[in-house]
Amino acid sequence: MFMKAIFIIPFLLLCSLVTYGQQHKQTLTNLEKAYQAEANASRRYEMFSKKASEEKQEQIARLFRAVSKSESIHMQNHKRAIEKIGGTPSKIMYQKVKVETTRDNLKEPIEGEKQETESLYPEFVRIAKQENAKQAVQSFTYAMEAEAQHEKLYKDALQHYGRNKKMDYYVSSVSGSTIAVEPGKPAPKPKHPNEKYMLIK
Repeated sequence: MFMKAIFIIPFLLLCSLVTYGQQHKQTLTNLEKAYQAEANASRRYEMFSKKASEEKQEQIARLFRAVSKSESIHMQNHKRAIEKIGGTPSKIMYQKVKVETTRDNLKEPIEGEKQETESLYPEFVRIAKQENAKQAVQSFTYAMEAEAQHEKLYKDALQHYGRNKKMDYYVSSVSGSTIAVEPGKPAPKPKHPNEKYMLIK
C-alpha cells in the first residue's frame, strides 16, 4: 500500500500540473506574444531616441526613452506572469527596425499603441479572466493603461513638433505608467506597494 502511494502521489502531482497548464493555455500564448512585442517595442523606441538626439530633438528623445523604459517593465511583468502559470519565456526574437526621421518615428507607433489599447490588450484581459490567470490580468491591464498614455504623449509631441514644451517624464517601476510633469514639479505619488516613479533623463 505504501509503495502504491509513492507512485500515485507524483502521478497526481503531474496530472495537476498538466491540467494547470491547459487551464491557462490561451493566456500563456497571449503572454508570450505580448512579451515578444514589448521587448521589440522597447528596443525600437530606444533606437528612435538616439535618432531624435542626432536631430537635436532632445525633448522627443527623452519621451522615446521614457516609453522604452515603460515597455521594458511590461516585458518583465509578462515574463513573471508566464513563469507564474508554469511557462518558460522563449528567447526574444528581435525584429528589424526601420529608423526614419524623428517626425516619422513619432507617427509610426501611434496606431500601434491605439490598437493595443482598444483591441489587443482588452481581449487578452478578457481571456485571462476566463482562465483565472490573475497575474496575467494584472500584467495585461498595466500595459493596456500605459499604452493609452503613450498614444496621447506621441500625439501631443507630433502636434507640437519643433516647439515641444520641456517636460520631465516619470515611469512607474510597477506598472510602467508614463507621466509627463512640468520641470521642478514633484514626481507622481505611488499607488502600488514598493512602487517608485523613475525620472527618465
